[in-house]
Amino acid sequence: MTRSITNGSSVGIDAIAVHVPRLYMDLCGEWANVRASELGEATVEGLVGKVRKGVGVEQMAIPDAHEDSATLAAMAAVKVIEQAGIDPRDVGSIAVGTETTVDQSKSIAAYVLGMLERRFNVELREAGAPQFQFACIGATYALEAAVNSFRAGEATKPYALVIATDISKYPLRTSGEYTQGAGAVAMLVSKNPRLVALDARVLATITRDERDFFRPNGLSTAVVDGKYSIDVYLDCIAEAARLYVRRAREALELENAGIDDIVDDFLFHIPFPRMAEYAALRVLGEAWRADDSRRAALAATTPLVADPESGGANRRAFEKQLAQDPAFARFFKDRIGPSLSLSRRIGNIYSGSMYLGLASLLEHAEDRAKLRGRRVGFFSYGSGASARVFSGVFVDPESYTPHVRALLAPADEGGGRIPLELAQYERLHGGPAAGDVPLSLVQPAASTVRPRNEFALVRIGTESSPSRTDVGYRYYDWVAG
Repeated sequence: MTRSITNGSSVGIDAIAVHVPRLYMDLCGEWANVRASELGEATVEGLVGKVRKGVGVEQMAIPDAHEDSATLAAMAAVKVIEQAGIDPRDVGSIAVGTETTVDQSKSIAAYVLGMLERRFNVELREAGAPQFQFACIGATYALEAAVNSFRAGEATKPYALVIATDISKYPLRTSGEYTQGAGAVAMLVSKNPRLVALDARVLATITRDERDFFRPNGLSTAVVDGKYSIDVYLDCIAEAARLYVRRAREALELENAGIDDIVDDFLFHIPFPRMAEYAALRVLGEAWRADDSRRAALAATTPLVADPESGGANRRAFEKQLAQDPAFARFFKDRIGPSLSLSRRIGNIYSGSMYLGLASLLEHAEDRAKLRGRRVGFFSYGSGASARVFSGVFVDPESYTPHVRALLAPADEGGGRIPLELAQYERLHGGPAAGDVPLSLVQPAASTVRPRNEFALVRIGTESSPSRTDVGYRYYDWVAG
């Protein structure tokens, strides 16, 4: 169905590009064979099934010793600039959303600015370079700020660059280990965007002060209250979705429309692919129970849809029934499933996971031209906790340059991806032996694979003298192939 863009708005995402490390861990091979007994699984097949079906992943991207969230961000930025064919001097601001910052004071965006200047041999000193932090929703706040600068007429250049970059890391031999990942997504924001024009004044935000997931200063891995964290995610995203529908009905002149009437393609925050299913069950389940015709159609296969108590204590039982319903299965496969494919092979990239879903939808569309005019819904979430639901209309989806599936092709098939042995992965996970030295001051270890045609962290400053101080400063360089 062709959709209009609200209020004549023409600001949004002009281009998008993804970068992930070349190294990856296969969760269905050596890792599973070793971890099965360590994690208390009766069989290797049982662990593989839990990972593949229960979580929805098969591989996870792992950064090499020379990579961090700044190098990933810079690589994604180079890609989106080159693919869009723009002059980097036309970028007026560089904003980074992350929860794995490399410095407690300096923005990753400032490091990225320097890397781009050296790579393209240009000067970008007039560009702003802020960093947005709020768990996995930081990049969404960065995107909103960039979009609003254009809508308010404050943008000084044709483009803004928004980058989501993160490295998801959990302790070895825990249930969180197989929800790791690494990567960055870069987006160019502009007026009259080629890719997605974002709907104006159709935005819903819910924020709560929660302890579901956090990473205190000094810790390299997060503190997670797993089941509670999932509950907070679902409650916040469902409340934001209800508020979005109320605002969309008015702004888009779609009286009495349900969320699945308003939105054609759904992008959920994806800490792991199965979580998107839980979120869809909550959002759609509430909407369908409130719609008389939907409720009647579901009654035969999902009896609890008619149970008033299924909105409370029995809600999970209702959602479990709904997950088996053929109508939901078809809906999920067609309107949500394509956004999850890349995450299955990359893992959790925190602030970039929902935007990786956008790239996945574009990469896996049978005919990108058919996306033109469809409304895509963004269901963004960050622990701690904040949810934002907003939407946009595909303008020219054929302007997207497919590149991620080729990026994930293994080296023996002409790609650049390299599998890790378990010992290599564990060495990278643990990092160098730092002793009493803070990890941020430890020099990068030897790379598993020599960097080529990419930015690399080459050294960390150690000098402290009357003439120069750079202790802990991170030095990056472009390493040619």
